[in-house]
Amino acid sequence: MTQNRQSQRGVVYVAWGRDHVDVARRSAASVKRSNPGLGTAIWCKPGDDVSGFDQALYIPEGLKRPKVNVLGESPFEETLFLDNDTLVRADLSSLFDLLDKYEMCGAQVILWHRPRHLKKIALDLPETFPEINTGVLLYRKTPAVLDFFRDWAETFAVSGMGIDQPSFREVLWRSEVKFYVFPPQFNKRVFEASELLWSDAPKPRILHLELLRPQKNALLRWLSDRIR
Repeated sequence: MTQNRQSQRGVVYVAWGRDHVDVARRSAASVKRSNPGLGTAIWCKPGDDVSGFDQALYIPEGLKRPKVNVLGESPFEETLFLDNDTLVRADLSSLFDLLDKYEMCGAQVILWHRPRHLKKIALDLPETFPEINTGVLLYRKTPAVLDFFRDWAETFAVSGMGIDQPSFREVLWRSEVKFYVFPPQFNKRVFEASELLWSDAPKPRILHLELLRPQKNALLRWLSDRIR
């Protein structure tokens, strides 16, 4: 891969407030350990500590769920959006290489059968078209992708919901975006008990765990700080 191509790739976060920016910074540090050539950027509020990020962008006022509105403004041509409660554990070159063929990629919700993942806004969709977990999204800036983000923001706004995955699902159904579902190891949300003992499955590349969120409980905070 050329140096110019590498410089067009980066990872973005959306966070504000000390606790949430701190966990995003930890995630960004994990990106740099295994992917030193990738840039990092964060959308935040003025006054937030942005040390540890290559770029800082400010969240416009009045947004209910900012990530829905700002992802189309990424400073990178090829972008990996990560929720703050993530850790990267491997080289991500092969993930970005998917953008040679596809415009946007994500992982399906694992527990897609649960009622909270089958919420309807306007469309009756088959259960075999499950939600995409929007906490790890890979995309490149094409006209179709930018149209997708605009449609997503509008659909989310009229949905009246506080969660964004139902609107993402419906927009994806009617979109012309070339979308690919990547393996769950790139958005590892759930561990089976057997995996903690022995497994021949691929190792997780990106951890995305509730335990990595800001923790008020001292024991949970201690455990969270020891995940690598």
